[in-house]
Amino acid sequence: METQGQRHTQDPETSDSVLVQQALAGNQEAFEALVSRYKKSLFALIYHYVGEYHEAHDVMQQVWLQLYLSLATLRPHLHIKPWLFTVARNRSLDLLRRKRLLSFSEVETGNEEDKAASLIATPDTSPTPEELAERHDLQQDIQRAIQALPHKYRSVVLLYYGEQLNFSEIGQALNMPVSTVKTQFHRAKPFLRAVLTAQLHITSVQA
Repeated sequence: METQGQRHTQDPETSDSVLVQQALAGNQEAFEALVSRYKKSLFALIYHYVGEYHEAHDVMQQVWLQLYLSLATLRPHLHIKPWLFTVARNRSLDLLRRKRLLSFSEVETGNEEDKAASLIATPDTSPTPEELAERHDLQQDIQRAIQALPHKYRSVVLLYYGEQLNFSEIGQALNMPVSTVKTQFHRAKPFLRAVLTAQLHITSVQA
C-alpha cells in the first residue's frame, strides 16, 4: 500500500531540496525521483560534450554516484540542477582530457572570434533566433545551429535555450562570472541568427 511519504516523494511539485533531505535520511525513492527528474536533460548535456552514447551513459552514472556521495555535504536549499550540470560538465571534460581531445579551448582566441562575430553581425533588423523558432518550429534547426557555434559559446547557448537556465544558473554550472555568461551569449546570437537564416533559405529552396 502506498504511504503518504511515497506519494509526497513522487509528487512532481516536491522541491529538489526536500528530495535531497529525504534521500539523505535513507529514502531511496527520493533519490530515484531526483534521477528521474533530471536524467534526460543531464544525458543531453553530457552527450553534447562527449558525442558517444555509451560514454555519455558512463559519465552520467558517475554524476549520480557523486550526487549520492555528496548528499551529506550539500548546502540546504541548494539549487540542484546547476550543481548537477557543473558536475556533468567537469566529468565530461575529464573524459575528453583523458582521450586527448580537449584542444579547442587552447586553440581558440578571442580575437579570431571577435573578427568572425563582426563579419556576421549586421544592423539588428533581422528576426531574433526566438522569433525564427516561433515562426517555423525550428527546434531541430536550432540544435544543429548550436552545434555549429564555436565551443566557447555553445555551452552557454545550449543551457539557455535547451535547459532554460537563467544567466546566474549558467554561471554556476560553468563556473564563470554572470557578466561573462551574458557577453558570450550576446556574442553567440549573430552566429546563431546567421545559421538559422541560412537553414531557412535552404528549406525554402528545397520546398
